Amino acid sequence: MRVLVTGGAGYIGSHTLVELLRQGHEVACVDNYSNGAPEALRRVGELVPEGGLEAHEADIRDTEALDRIFDIFRPQAVIHFAGLKAVGESVEKPVEYYDVNVTGTLSLLRAMDRAGCGRIIFSSSATVYGEPVFLPYTEEHPLAPTSVYGHTKRMAEQILTDWAVARTEAR
Repeated sequence: MRVLVTGGAGYIGSHTLVELLRQGHEVACVDNYSNGAPEALRRVGELVPEGGLEAHEADIRDTEALDRIFDIFRPQAVIHFAGLKAVGESVEKPVEYYDVNVTGTLSLLRAMDRAGCGRIIFSSSATVYGEPVFLPYTEEHPLAPTSVYGHTKRMAEQILTDWAVARTEAR
């Protein structure tokens, strides 16, 4: 399968790239290196030299760049890690967090729609649950984010849910 990984130069993204490549998938990474580094992708190449990772430096908010990448790579699925991730910083820079985490997700979905790619795995966060009502958290736990970061993740989850429903109903 051809899989596009956003934020693939970050910690979780780079580990995911290694596993996907080891399993024989064709993999491309999109990253603007704000939370990752090209060095991480070089290391992925060392760990899986036969993998042939395709790397693209781009911001997921740049829908035109994403369109070009989708035209070149033609992914069958996307794993979406790209985004800002610091709870404290999100309170200091709320507009930036909404822009990157929410607008970036919208941009990605637009590119996926134009390319006919309907499979996505989203890396959310337990911060969408807020203060625990019960432990351990399960997906039945009430959603009550308490930070800007948590709100952006919750909004992205809702957008993805609505997008999936619309795609299903269109069939």
